[in-house]
Amino acid sequence: ERLSPRETAAASEALLRAMTPQAEEPPALPDFPKLHPIGQLHGTYIVAQNEEGLFLIDQHAAHERINYEHYYDKFGNPAEASQELLVPLTLEFTAIEAAKLADRLPQLEQAGVYLEPFGGASFLVRAYPHWLPAGEEQALIEEMIEWLLGEKKQVDIGKLREKAAIMCSCKASIKANQSIGLLEIETLLDRLAACRNPYTCPHGRPIVVSFSTYELEKMFKRVM
Repeated sequence: ERLSPRETAAASEALLRAMTPQAEEPPALPDFPKLHPIGQLHGTYIVAQNEEGLFLIDQHAAHERINYEHYYDKFGNPAEASQELLVPLTLEFTAIEAAKLADRLPQLEQAGVYLEPFGGASFLVRAYPHWLPAGEEQALIEEMIEWLLGEKKQVDIGKLREKAAIMCSCKASIKANQSIGLLEIETLLDRLAACRNPYTCPHGRPIVVSFSTYELEKMFKRVM
């Protein structure tokens, strides 16, 4: 029996899909466990527990992940949040850096940072997103420019967005050897659990390590 034109097209499309390699979906991450904080270790690690066992969370790495996802989303529409400065920042560069930077101003503008030449090798920062970490704005802009100048190829805005979000997250996160209370720990764990990837920081380091109740009992030879 002859297929209709619609059936023929559908069969051809199905055959084409079968012959085309499909990109594998990344495996879904398990839900972050509900944890009950116990306290801090050395002002650096959060100690928590649940019915499954014991958990140690690197507080800086956890806060970096939270902030990274926050700033990554913000850099999705940075121009809408850019504020013009009453007193522009002045940045100085070498002649070679200035020439290269002049070609990459459009990429900075896509990140919400607006520069203009100010004679010689100087530039004025006219505007930047108002949600950059307070007190770190100039340092962050300088780091973004340094990264831009270090790239040999034309920079993809997605890559700049990622790098800028990482820089912001580093500046805005709590550090090691910083004491925080139980309420702050609970808030941090709740915000971490809401992240798209609560298991690694933006640099790829692990955020949490755990020991099951069985592993703990085995360490103390309560079980064999």
